[in-house]
Amino acid sequence: MSKSKPEFARDRRNSATDRRPRAARILIVTPQPFYEDRGTPIAVRYVARALSELGVETDILAFPMGEDVQLPHIRVRRCANLLRLRSVPIGFSWRKVVMDLSLAHSFEHLLATRRYDMVHAVEDAAYIAALLCPAYGQPFIYDMASAIPVELQRTALFRNALARRLVEAAERRVFERASHVVCSAGLAQYVHARSPDVPVSEWSFPAQAEQADAEQVAALKRNLHIPSWHRVLLYCGNFASYQGVELLVNAFGLARRRNPQLSLVCVGATEPEIRDWKSRFDSRGLDRVHLVERQRRDRIPAYLGMADCLVSPRIAGNNLPLKLFDYMATGKPIIATRGNAHQPLLDEGRAMLSDATPEGLAETIVRTFESPSEARAVGSRARRYAVQNLNWEGFVRFVSGIYRDALGDPLGDHRFSPAALR
Repeated sequence: MSKSKPEFARDRRNSATDRRPRAARILIVTPQPFYEDRGTPIAVRYVARALSELGVETDILAFPMGEDVQLPHIRVRRCANLLRLRSVPIGFSWRKVVMDLSLAHSFEHLLATRRYDMVHAVEDAAYIAALLCPAYGQPFIYDMASAIPVELQRTALFRNALARRLVEAAERRVFERASHVVCSAGLAQYVHARSPDVPVSEWSFPAQAEQADAEQVAALKRNLHIPSWHRVLLYCGNFASYQGVELLVNAFGLARRRNPQLSLVCVGATEPEIRDWKSRFDSRGLDRVHLVERQRRDRIPAYLGMADCLVSPRIAGNNLPLKLFDYMATGKPIIATRGNAHQPLLDEGRAMLSDATPEGLAETIVRTFESPSEARAVGSRARRYAVQNLNWEGFVRFVSGIYRDALGDPLGDHRFSPAALR
C-alpha cells in the first residue's frame, strides 16, 4: 500500500532523490492592481522575475485590476471584485478597504487549500498575514515599502492618539510574527527600533534604463511643444502630496525667473489631477510646466532621454523612491531633496542635493544648469555606482539570499542556492 504524505514532502526512502534541491513554492500577496506601471507593482514584478529565473513555483495573489504577466513558473491569481471597481487609488480609501477584504478572503482560501514554503506579504497584506498565517503554520516575509502607521497619519481618520496606538500595536505584531522583514532602503533603523530581534534586509532594486532612439526623443519634445533650445527638467511618479510636486512647481517658477530657457515635465498624473493642476498653473503663469498622464513603462526611456536633469522632490516619508534606481542608470544629473527618502542611496557625490523649500530647490536647479561640468560628474558617478552595485545578477542573488535566510536553508535544500543562478 502507498503511504500518504503532504504533496510537497520528500520521500525519505529514496536517498538520491532526497539530496536533490526541489523547487520551492512561494505565494506573493500584493494589495494592489497587478500588473500596473507604478511603484509597488514594478517592485513585485522584479521579485517575480527573479523567482522565475531561480525556478521557483510562484503564485501572485493581487487585486483583479491590471495586466497579466507571462513569466515561467509564475501564476497570477486574483481576488473577487463584487462591486466591479475599475481602479483603486494609491493610499487609504474606501475602495482600498473593500479590495483588501476581498484579498483577505482569497488569501485564507489559498492557505487552506495549498501549502507554500513561504508567503511574501507586500505592504498592508502583511497585516493580514499576521492574522492568518499562524493558524496554518505558514511562515511569511513582510515586504515593507513604507511605515504604514506613519503613512496613515496623513489621513484624518488615523490622526487621533487611540487610532495611532492601535495601528502601531498591529505593526509590532507583524514584526514579531514575520520570519524576515525586507524593507525599502532607509527603513531598517525604523524596524530595529520597534522589533530588535526580527531579521531585516533593505531592498536594492536593479537600475535599468533602456536607451531611447534619438528621433523618438526629438518627436516627444516636439509633441510637448518644448522648444529645441530649452533645457528639460523631468519628474516621474505619482502626484501624492508627499512626493513634493507642488514644491517642485513653486521652485521651478522661481528658477525660470533666472533662466527662462527651462521647461518642466511631470509624468504620472491622473486626468482629474491634470485638470486641477492646470487651473492653478494658469493663474500663476507657469506656461512651461507640462503635465503628462501616467505612461507605460516601455515609454519612459523616451522621457528620460529627453531630460537634461532628473528630479525627485519628495518632502515626507523614509522609503526610497523606486524611480531613483532608473534615474541613476541614465547617467544624467539628479536633483533630490535632502532627507531619509533619498540619502540612503544618494549623497553629495551622486546627486545635487537640496533643501526641501521652494527657494532651496530653485537655487539647486539653477546651479545644476549653470555648472554643467559638476552636473555631468555627479551623473557619471551615480551611473557608475548603479552599474557596479545595482545590476540584475546581484538582485537575483539578493532575492535568493532573502529566501534562504527566511527558510533557514543555508545549504540550498530549496532552489535558492547560488547553483540555481548558473
